[in-house]
Amino acid sequence: MATTTPARERTRREIEQQAMTLFVSRGYDATSLQDIATAAGCSKATVLYHFNGKPAVLAAVLEPSRIALNKLVTEAAGLPAAEAQEFTLTRFIDLAVEFRGLINVLQDLLPTIEQYPEFTELITDGIRMTELLAGGTDDQLEADLAKFAINGLLGECRHPGERTDAELHTLCDTALRRILRLTP
Repeated sequence: MATTTPARERTRREIEQQAMTLFVSRGYDATSLQDIATAAGCSKATVLYHFNGKPAVLAAVLEPSRIALNKLVTEAAGLPAAEAQEFTLTRFIDLAVEFRGLINVLQDLLPTIEQYPEFTELITDGIRMTELLAGGTDDQLEADLAKFAINGLLGECRHPGERTDAELHTLCDTALRRILRLTP
């Protein structure tokens, strides 16, 4: 017997998909709840029934990337420092390429992201990923190099149409390894 998706779930999914498209094309700040509702073919009240505001919509849109980042840092945490650093570098590049459209949205939100409780786990995992990329050391230079590498990678991923996924992956892998002084 075929199963059908309940209408509420379909509506929520449509809101998330349309919000992602609008956030990527217009930016978070330039997209209103009414814009999302119109694109999803529903009312603003329907959007607010499913989400308690625009930050909650964005949190839902970012949920797959948040889960992937959490999985990355959880898996890396059980590895020796050098292996964890290599694993983190490789998986972070994979995630950045996979979610490159959302990086631009996230980058625009970074200056104020701590104001939103919806993103606490994402922030915590981002900090942990930085520590892993630094090789698990307390050396401030290594920590700063890891931050620099992450910001450079995120900056490059803000331009989704300029490189193919393969080109972006190669560029990010080469750049991060050079900055972090790691061999391929």
